[in-house]
Amino acid sequence: MILRPHKIALIKKNFIEFSIDDDIESEEETIPDFKKFSSLNAVEQYYLVNHYNWDDGPIVMQWIINSPKCDKGTACKIFWATEPDYYFDFTEQTIDEFDRDIWFLLQSIIKRFNADNFKSNKLKFIPNEEGYKTNWTTIHDIWDIPDSLLKGVQGKKPFGLGIY
Repeated sequence: MILRPHKIALIKKNFIEFSIDDDIESEEETIPDFKKFSSLNAVEQYYLVNHYNWDDGPIVMQWIINSPKCDKGTACKIFWATEPDYYFDFTEQTIDEFDRDIWFLLQSIIKRFNADNFKSNKLKFIPNEEGYKTNWTTIHDIWDIPDSLLKGVQGKKPFGLGIY
């Protein structure tokens, strides 16, 4: 599972800290090019998640979760990177507007895990090995986290040739 240097460069140029650009004049310009995103495969999506700056917002992460190319390990990585325990006390009706996009992203991940509709589960992400606490208690049944999301996904981690 190798990432090619030209794809790493494309990801860094278009999806890493894309909203921190002095040349941006409007909010619409802070949304990356979906066509370029669509060219990414599952391994490249994993790499993107690994280097993503959450200050850019969750739009690209939602694209990944909605993508038919999204690997189960990548979705697991996104879920735990959001620090989901903060959102466990909220429902759709009680979550603040500011936090809604992440709340819906987390719910999307749970739904995909429950439906087990990932084409692949080849990319490794084990939350406990990565330092994430997974034994949170929740008061809302919408946060019934599937065991496969709690335990993570066995597999391989991608690596890049050249720049990383």
